[in-house]
Amino acid sequence: MWVLRSYLRILFCLLAIALSYGLTLHAKQSGELTPPPKPKQAGSKSNGAASPSGLPLIVGERLSFNVSWSNFPTAGNVEIEVTDQGRYFGQDSIQIRTKVETSGSVRSLFGAINNLYISYVNPESAVPQRIINAISQGQKLTESTIILDQSKKQAIFPDDTTISSPAEIYDLPSLLFALRMRSWSDNTKQKMSAIYGRELVEMEVEAKGRERISTQMGSYNTVSVRISPQKNLSRYRVQIWFSDDAQKLPVLITAKLPFGDVRAELTSATLSFRTTNKLVKLNGPGDESGGQNSGSIENRHPFSVGEKLNYEVSWGNFMSVGRASVEVRQEGMFGSDRVYEFFGEATSAGADRVLINVNDQIKSYALVDKLTTVRTDLNLREGKRGETSSVTYDLKKNAVTLANGTGVPIRPGTHDLLSFFYAVRAADLKIDSVYSYNILDVNNRLKLITVKVAKQEAISSTLGTQDCLQLDILTPGPSRKAVAQVWVTNDARRLPLYITTRTRFGELRFHLTGITNLK
Repeated sequence: MWVLRSYLRILFCLLAIALSYGLTLHAKQSGELTPPPKPKQAGSKSNGAASPSGLPLIVGERLSFNVSWSNFPTAGNVEIEVTDQGRYFGQDSIQIRTKVETSGSVRSLFGAINNLYISYVNPESAVPQRIINAISQGQKLTESTIILDQSKKQAIFPDDTTISSPAEIYDLPSLLFALRMRSWSDNTKQKMSAIYGRELVEMEVEAKGRERISTQMGSYNTVSVRISPQKNLSRYRVQIWFSDDAQKLPVLITAKLPFGDVRAELTSATLSFRTTNKLVKLNGPGDESGGQNSGSIENRHPFSVGEKLNYEVSWGNFMSVGRASVEVRQEGMFGSDRVYEFFGEATSAGADRVLINVNDQIKSYALVDKLTTVRTDLNLREGKRGETSSVTYDLKKNAVTLANGTGVPIRPGTHDLLSFFYAVRAADLKIDSVYSYNILDVNNRLKLITVKVAKQEAISSTLGTQDCLQLDILTPGPSRKAVAQVWVTNDARRLPLYITTRTRFGELRFHLTGITNLK
């Protein structure tokens, strides 16, 4: 378990935290790090279906359902959240996360179910291009990624087997949103297809009329939609009551299934917006008075406020053990300093999420011009354990003050682990150039990290074939081994597309999967 916790603590800050551990463990290195995939011949790309009428998906919406089954009034809970929008796996997409878990007596009698489904869907139509299923049922832990090539109406499984459909292919969460986005008039019908496990379910969807129903959320005028699976599943039925208003909330879902009747009742519907510490806002990006040099500093950086990079994390032979993201949240005044607020977050996924559920966060305030740190806040959540801490930098005294009041000396121009990530991107990267950075790691130890621009090469990524610079992160001393490597785009954006680092417990790899608000 110590190894697992150590691995998970690395997740929340991408390369920087991995470096912090890797530099300590470099004596155990052997062999070469895994390079990124090389360019392949251009293949077919998935295209979304034509946009139906109705409202778009709303990022931040969270729907919670109480699930009853047979004689159990509370058998489980379902939560569906529209979490983010950006460019994922080479396509503009919205991410939908669906959590399903058993509760109460059902959990005690029949075992724990803790499933996570992630759907990447077209923002205009909710047609998915990729789904990730992390299934935990008792002692059974599995994770699979299914690619949906909508242009060929084909689902591709991890073992390269495929199934075809006469229409666009949905998974169940995206199907729910697709139905919400349509305008239904009485007795209208249409054919649709959804994937469930490794099976394709063809169905007829029919609007059955309007009625008023009462739920825990209150009373609603609704449109009733019946879903009738075809062929060998024709004896089963699903019915959904959508609120007859602009939101089209799925206030009630009933289903006749092989294991009995199931009822999912909406208990809450919220729009959540990320909270953040408010900086003193500037009149313009140049200075707090809106000076004439407005925007000059930000224009020199390859990133801008609002940029968010999403990564999928693999470990050893495991293709997906976590998700991580870094973003530039805002710009403003922190005391007398003009700063960026950087934010990094990581969560475990798949089997690792079941062994220990992790949500680690780091927040960094860094000078806009030099990108050196003035404050760092950590919020670590691992299982039932939590830890919060903060570090304040005194740039005049070259020292930091920890949350407990302890002072630690630092060198001029010291970064924390997150500001280091952005400082490397902002450097004037040229072949064979070498840069040194002073880093205060998560254990408040000062380290010197060397970055060398090793070579230029093309790699394959979610953005397609990209011309990149390979950065070697070197250990101190005469051996100068590469403890980590980063491939950044050889353009003004300096996007880190692929990161790999070796630790005592195996190699970690970070693949860029999504971008929001790219400069």
